Amino acid sequence: MAKILIVDDSADIRLLLSRTMKNAGYEVFQATDGSEVMPAVHSYQPDLILLDVSMPKVDGFTALGALKNDPRTKTIPVIMITAKGHPDDLDTARNLGALDYINKPWSNGEVELRVQWAITALEQQRSARQRRKVEHDQSKEDAKLAELERLSAEEEHGAGGRNTLAS
Repeated sequence: MAKILIVDDSADIRLLLSRTMKNAGYEVFQATDGSEVMPAVHSYQPDLILLDVSMPKVDGFTALGALKNDPRTKTIPVIMITAKGHPDDLDTARNLGALDYINKPWSNGEVELRVQWAITALEQQRSARQRRKVEHDQSKEDAKLAELERLSAEEEHGAGGRNTLAS
């Protein structure tokens, strides 16, 4: 089950998103401000973050920048959620590394659809990375086996030649 971290200063929005994500089958964690994002990420290790833009202490853009500048968290997909539908904000979010951007109020089923898309993409990336690792490991094992076979053949050839000369 994928884990979603919801970060929004509005208790009502957190409740709505939490219920929506739980009903969609996700495990949900919450934070109330951008200042709580990094500690929450390290505690819960979410697969995806739903991050509000406008929050009182640390806004979502600042939190997103911190996430994407940290090697331990930069690969976690982040979907920004905001009541501000300014094109400049969308550009800022994308430039900072947000995967997607949802305007409040959202359409029925929109959040679930976008989260499912992001989680599916993440799982495909992980699966591809795992396949590449297995292929790489298999290639290394094949190279080791070929080297052992080569050394064994050289040893047999060398031993055979010495036995012939000694006869």
